[in-house]
Amino acid sequence: MLFKKLKISFYTCCLSIILMIVPINAIDVLIGGESVGIILNYDGVCITGFYKIKVDNEIIDPSNYFEINDIITSVEKKNVKTIDDLTNIIKNCNTSNLEFTIKRASNIYHKTMKIYKNNAEFSTGLYVKDCAKGIGTVTYYQLNTGKFACLGHNMVDDDLDINDGSLYSASIKGIKKTESYNIGQKIGNIDNQSIGEIEKNNNFGVYGKINNLPNKNVYKTATIDEVKLGDAYFLTVLNENNVEKCKIKITDLLKQDKPMEKGIKFIVTDQKIIEQCHGIIQGMSGSPIIQNNKLIGCVTHASKSEILEGYGMYIQWMIDNE
Repeated sequence: MLFKKLKISFYTCCLSIILMIVPINAIDVLIGGESVGIILNYDGVCITGFYKIKVDNEIIDPSNYFEINDIITSVEKKNVKTIDDLTNIIKNCNTSNLEFTIKRASNIYHKTMKIYKNNAEFSTGLYVKDCAKGIGTVTYYQLNTGKFACLGHNMVDDDLDINDGSLYSASIKGIKKTESYNIGQKIGNIDNQSIGEIEKNNNFGVYGKINNLPNKNVYKTATIDEVKLGDAYFLTVLNENNVEKCKIKITDLLKQDKPMEKGIKFIVTDQKIIEQCHGIIQGMSGSPIIQNNKLIGCVTHASKSEILEGYGMYIQWMIDNE
């Protein structure tokens, strides 16, 4: 994570590695497996931390005014969408006593706080970010609508409602192997050209519409009752843009009657993947799990204590929560 005082904090991470519902009927989808870059935009600038500043011999502690995950939507009644907006507005203000409009959960607040300002130089005592950015894996594409689903869990760890963003192609340049209690990750690059728009982000995945459907194999989806113990595999990228099979053995299944995480428990049995990754790694989230030529779920979690052990979500929950 890179922080710059405001200053700025912006992070890129490989994402790690969630009513009663009537079971879905089998549907046809294009299978995924590709690595993608996911960028979600906050509706403003998100506060991630604080530092004290000195203004006219007075110590200002911004934590007395703001909370972590507050979203700054305007300063001095001028709209803020990005860190550049925030920077430019503050630089051009003639006062150091600024009115911040923030969104906290579903509530709007107005906070007036002094900042340090000396001509074009300033310090707010705030660490901020204007988007969440990471690499995940596409699970499936809808044939008729061009919609996609990926990741298999929420993009962000906090409770922020973030649904707007873009999807990008990504290539994997290296692997950081899993070690005991230290989950590894894919190391990749995100392309500059957007390939789709993100429309929804919830506990079951990141959803949106792809610009152009890929030429991929068609699979039927499986209901929860069709998923069995035993051999299966998932598809993921470990080098550049090459989608590879990873053999697994499903060792436990939870019979869930409502959307939940970790319905599928498995171990990695593919020797090549064991040598290359030492188990499930961050960036595999969303990798489609195939059994008996059907899409049964996607990879969502890695075990911290057993490096070859992982968890998946039933595909039914991912589709039902599009």
